[in-house]
Amino acid sequence: MKNRWRTGELVRAIPIARADLHQAISRDGYRPEHTPEPGKDRWYNWRDVVAIAVAQELRRIGLGPSIAFGLVQENLSQFLRARVDQPSDCAGVVWVIYQSDDHLNIKNPCEFVRRAENGEHLTASSESARIVVNVGRIANRVLDDLRALEQAQAQALTEALIRAEAEAMHQAVSSL
Repeated sequence: MKNRWRTGELVRAIPIARADLHQAISRDGYRPEHTPEPGKDRWYNWRDVVAIAVAQELRRIGLGPSIAFGLVQENLSQFLRARVDQPSDCAGVVWVIYQSDDHLNIKNPCEFVRRAENGEHLTASSESARIVVNVGRIANRVLDDLRALEQAQAQALTEALIRAEAEAMHQAVSSL
């Protein structure tokens, strides 16, 4: 499996619209680890892919792009960069975001736990509202989607090569 992906592969695997991804990077404060040189393609590593997928999950539950990508940049990206080197490092990771006041902002307290370590964070309490994000599940889903995309691309390339070889053989036979 590859260890970096282009924008086109990323938007198919997550899914996120190219315009939304561009806005997240240009206006909503999300910073991928790799900054391309002017005129060059942007590449995303595994941590970027997980972070963007989690931000999309936060958007699906109703958070705006600024809050979703801001929370990811301020908290999740730092956790991933410090603790995640490969996809399996996300297994069982749960991100708990605490709502401190009557609104949510990117500075809200949060923590990362492994489900097997401490289940008390996942139970409802009367203290404050919490958003629980199953980072491990999201990472597995995106990994499966990226693998399927790579397999489809490899299959298409193989089929194209077979067709080209058959055409070349047909032309060679025809010229005899």
